[in-house]
Amino acid sequence: MTSGVTAVLDIGKTNSKILAVDRDLNVVATHGIASISDGRHLDTMRCWTFILASLKQIARRFDLSAIVPTTHGAAFAIMGESGLAHGIVDYEQRVPDTISAEYDILRPDFTESFSPNLPLGLNAGRQLFALDRSTPRLFDEARALIAYPQYWAWKLSGELVSEVSSLGCHTDLWAPLKAGPSSLSSAMGWDRLLPPIAPAWAVLGKAAPALGLPAACRVLAGAHDSNAAFLRYLAGSRDPFALVSTGTWFVCFNTQGNVPGLSAERDTLANIDVLGRPVASARFMGGREYAAIAEFSGQASLEDLRAVVAAQVFALPSFAAGGPFGGRSGAIRGTPSGPAQNAALAALYCALMTCESLALTGRVSKLYVDGPFATNPLYLGALATLLPDVRVLASRDQHGTGVGAALLAHWPSQAGQLPDYALAAQEIAALDLDLEGYRNTWQEMIAEAQDSGR
Repeated sequence: MTSGVTAVLDIGKTNSKILAVDRDLNVVATHGIASISDGRHLDTMRCWTFILASLKQIARRFDLSAIVPTTHGAAFAIMGESGLAHGIVDYEQRVPDTISAEYDILRPDFTESFSPNLPLGLNAGRQLFALDRSTPRLFDEARALIAYPQYWAWKLSGELVSEVSSLGCHTDLWAPLKAGPSSLSSAMGWDRLLPPIAPAWAVLGKAAPALGLPAACRVLAGAHDSNAAFLRYLAGSRDPFALVSTGTWFVCFNTQGNVPGLSAERDTLANIDVLGRPVASARFMGGREYAAIAEFSGQASLEDLRAVVAAQVFALPSFAAGGPFGGRSGAIRGTPSGPAQNAALAALYCALMTCESLALTGRVSKLYVDGPFATNPLYLGALATLLPDVRVLASRDQHGTGVGAALLAHWPSQAGQLPDYALAAQEIAALDLDLEGYRNTWQEMIAEAQDSGR
């Protein structure tokens, strides 16, 4: 039986996975399910059934020694005395315009929170404010307010804690430069509901006996998913670098970035790494946008991309909420010739959007690509072509978030000392294709649409 296995709860917005990761950080088992929402609330009951069943299967096959939760952001649990006091809000639920307008008057200035003003419920503070207005006394009677990773840590251990990478994920609730709750948190009284902050690698205790899991299994506090992916690179690359963590969201982190220089209007933000340090970041919903453009599950070829460029077919932003061109409606200019060209167009669009997002964070000299798009050759090749002065490397590990979270279970006892990790990444060569003229035209078309109010 494989000993010392860590189970990672990788709870995403689109898909949820439970990964078994061995001592050498190899993924030895995976259980998956589609993440479910009724459009208003996340289906935590169904997710819990899946989590518990998967953990028991892992425990039957391996020596399960630790559990680490990592989840998408913009999700908070309002806790009562014995569990949830209210369903966990789906961040894609629309907040009524009148409440949203009232919230915009109260939310902290960008220079305090470094959270962009996002649509729907992507600022967790907006969700909480809407609940405060619609559900009288909810917060007065609440026991605690915790982020989604720490909700699952509570379900497993019974311990309530806060953790900075989730608190600082475009929530409006955290002030990165002072490393404490924001003025909004204080004004609304939410700061009194935040449990003490624990490091992401902190052991909260053992799995509750009633769960039927191994008695010695440790439960860790856990972290925001993109920050879990980022941790692998912090541990494995001591030189300055940028990372684009791909999936439903493409999140760009830049260790050389200029946090005070971030733009409030372009979906840039200061993510907070697991050590509590602000990191200049930018994001767009790349996975969702790719799917909207591609309408095709297969891989396109370089010849398909050549045809798209030669025919001057363009995808103009945006096809999902948020991103550097938020508030625009996506459009295709020109006609791709078949599904493969749609997929090539989608890959090129995502590469262009990645470049736009990265440029907003500051200088980049080395770029890692992590997640599902690290195996998309057209996306990777287009990135390397569009960034001729940047070394582009693709992760060879397709479970970046899970492995990064598992690293937390290997954290040295010395606080703040990163665990050792050997990154496995492939250097990406530029395509034999000139994309500079295409990019210039794409940027000009976006500017023209902005000038015309479209």
